[in-house]
Amino acid sequence: MEFRKIKNLRKEKKITLTELGEKTGYSASFLSQIERGTNRPSLEALRKIADALDVTVASLLANEAPQVIQDEETSENGYKVIRNSSGTIYNPWQTNSTYYDTLFNLPVHTNNMVISKIYIDAQSSSSGRKIAHNLCEINYVIKGEATIELKDKVLILQEGDAIFLEAFTQHNILNATENELMLFTLQF
Repeated sequence: MEFRKIKNLRKEKKITLTELGEKTGYSASFLSQIERGTNRPSLEALRKIADALDVTVASLLANEAPQVIQDEETSENGYKVIRNSSGTIYNPWQTNSTYYDTLFNLPVHTNNMVISKIYIDAQSSSSGRKIAHNLCEINYVIKGEATIELKDKVLILQEGDAIFLEAFTQHNILNATENELMLFTLQF
């Protein structure tokens, strides 16, 4: 995954690497490595960078999402059709056990909405630890059984169950079974 978009946004906003470092708490060298694609940021680092650039994490990942083709119809008619030209598969946590298949990335007002399928192998987890980010998230279990670790609670979701997570809610999604887990996720 490349994050050249961070450099473009930073320059567009006339922010130096040093200034971005002061806003995020990261060194200019670390941020430069992210921009050049030689270092992969954690979701927490992406959240801090997004906050400093006044954008969403989804918009930083948007350059990784497939291009969308919108029909001629406008939202003035009450709907928009989004046609996916191709899927993009990525792994934000660099594990071999979890990957995201972005279905499409839809601009909604000033933010983006990212819709993906998440595949988690048997006896694995989505991120390896509890994370929190600045996006609301809905996870729907398409196949398998999901164990959701929250700050102080563990929930089991079966096929057809869903969970809504407010922004900044600590969570981790586990597949504690021997079967594949597939979720539909909406981040906004």
